[in-house]
Amino acid sequence: METMNTSTFTIEILAPIHEVWHAISTTEGMKTWGGSIKIETDWQANSPIVITCYDDKGEIAEHNGEKMIFNGIIEVKKENKEITYSYPKKVLGLEKESYVLDEIDANTTRITFMQTYISENKDAWDGQKELMEMLKKKLEEK
Repeated sequence: METMNTSTFTIEILAPIHEVWHAISTTEGMKTWGGSIKIETDWQANSPIVITCYDDKGEIAEHNGEKMIFNGIIEVKKENKEITYSYPKKVLGLEKESYVLDEIDANTTRITFMQTYISENKDAWDGQKELMEMLKKKLEEK
């Protein structure tokens, strides 16, 4: 039987909630902070999403011999609140990921990034922390 493990990382970003939302829910926004990725989707709930990660040489990145191409479905999309993807193929064991936003004040947003894996993933939290710090840095560099 598969055991689900959820890893959660929360960070506060000094940016209005609509700017954080744009950064996590649009192709242009994701490209500004997400590293070398290609995203294919129409960003609608129940639509497919394909996220392909590339390495420094422009090749499709691999982790433990597995190509980092995540074919998923946008399960939840609530404007300025939450976006959740599920990954039926469970590449690298990743089952689901969610970004949940909370407005602290007009210029501060808390983002909670959750990933659910089909088995324990010791690197998940470090990866989440790195991604969220990239997002924070990009949004705060004005």
